Amino acid sequence: WMRPSYFFPVMERAQSNLDEYRLSEKIRLAAKLIAPEDKFEVLEDASTLFPYNFAVWVDLEKAMEVPTLEKDVVQSILLPTLHSTRELQQEESVISLKATTTSACFSNAMKMTDGTGATAYCKKTTGALLLEFPSPATVNSIKFQWWGWSKPNEYDMYALGSDGEYVLVRTQEDERVEGWFNHYSFLEGWKMKTNKIKIEMRDGKLDPWNGKTYFGIRALIIKGLLNDVTSVVSNGKPITSSELSTGSNGLLDEDEDTLWMANSEDSWFEINLRKICAVEDIAFSWVDGAQPQNITISYQVGDGPETEFVAEQPFDKVPMDMDTGVTLRIALSGGNPILRGVKVCGIEYSSKQILKFKVEKAYKPFQQVKNKLMNSIDGINYTD
Repeated sequence: WMRPSYFFPVMERAQSNLDEYRLSEKIRLAAKLIAPEDKFEVLEDASTLFPYNFAVWVDLEKAMEVPTLEKDVVQSILLPTLHSTRELQQEESVISLKATTTSACFSNAMKMTDGTGATAYCKKTTGALLLEFPSPATVNSIKFQWWGWSKPNEYDMYALGSDGEYVLVRTQEDERVEGWFNHYSFLEGWKMKTNKIKIEMRDGKLDPWNGKTYFGIRALIIKGLLNDVTSVVSNGKPITSSELSTGSNGLLDEDEDTLWMANSEDSWFEINLRKICAVEDIAFSWVDGAQPQNITISYQVGDGPETEFVAEQPFDKVPMDMDTGVTLRIALSGGNPILRGVKVCGIEYSSKQILKFKVEKAYKPFQQVKNKLMNSIDGINYTD
């Protein structure tokens, strides 16, 4: 590959899997013989088959810049990678590793959640700590390992609710304890999503060595899920609507004074989100008494299969369960619908971002090569 020495471990990985490497190289060479707009699909297959052939990535980046390459084709090709990435993100993991842990009394509070097993100590008679997650968390289970016998006899655990108020979710009465020295406490999780957990401790037990530490935590392990942070993904996106309707440009401008009128019992409008979006919901702002009798929503990515479903009333906010789509078509029937606006909420993913998911998964052990690939993808002359 004529690359620096930090590529050697990747080449070693390639040479230890010669059958896959040779096949990916044959596919790469075959791609040189086909039409430029078809190269991306073939090379993306090669990178999936064997991601450690660095030459495939070099050619793939060039293929993505071909002017005749259709964007809906790129999105259709990358959709399976996005789906597999999102499935991994929905698997239970140790979410405390990603939390920021702070405390006024525990020295080195981050040590209790960083996975190193180093102990955090509190020498005061009462103690508290705060864990803040990077996104709303679903907590499935909590496990403490205490230091020595310096465990609180009483504690309260609070979770921050969506209304900004803390809710008591667990106390020492809910724990299951194993052992008596360097022992463990186990607690079940709860359903409410939260960004912050606050733990207040009382009635600790002084350590048997120096008699100075009331609370000692060797490990705090929280398992669960970090949930998606959604936002409005439809603002300013292209929209078309049925022939008799008027005011489609005002549907996505957040101006409630502009109205879209169906002017027909059967009408539709279609939003092009440009990027692949995992859609949480579609919110409709209707003029009073001007809702349709029925709404059918269809969506698809590129030239892939179209999914269609009939929405259930009320039509103020229709859930989409984080299904993926680029184009959304909303068909209305019955009545004479008038809308002030529409908001599509979810998460958008660019094609380059999805490629980076693929690199992150394959090249995690090869940090320098991974960084080089990430930077190269950022530099590709391509927009969705």
